[in-house]
Amino acid sequence: MKSLKTSPGQRQQRRSRGPLLLGLLIVGIIAAIAIPLYLGFSQMMGGSASQVASASPGAHIKEAVEVIEMPSQALLNGTLLQKNSDGTYSHAGKAVSIKWDAAKVVMGSSSQVKVGAVLQVDGILGSDGILSSTQIVILTGFVHLK
Repeated sequence: MKSLKTSPGQRQQRRSRGPLLLGLLIVGIIAAIAIPLYLGFSQMMGGSASQVASASPGAHIKEAVEVIEMPSQALLNGTLLQKNSDGTYSHAGKAVSIKWDAAKVVMGSSSQVKVGAVLQVDGILGSDGILSSTQIVILTGFVHLK
């Protein structure tokens, strides 16, 4: 390391960039995590019940649902939710049945899938009218129902 010579009465000024770089790194990591989460929640689907009703078998559907019944471990029944202009959700009045398994839960825990839970379900509509989930996100606690 090179030593700086100073004459008597002068102060040696040395500025370290380490704390600045560490601070920028921390801000970058927080932004890399927070921005995708914000965008994901702000773009959550809350389509209309008529879109689901008019969807043909094989259609890809992404909807917010409140679980109203779990007749079996692999099947749940829910009510479609519609996103309001103020960011809250309300019941759309259309019921939907969903085939699911714990491996499809990508945010949250499968133990949170129960009656009253609010979910974002991504799936394919079957010819029997049942939505086969490909991805489930737990929204309980993150969204408000009216």
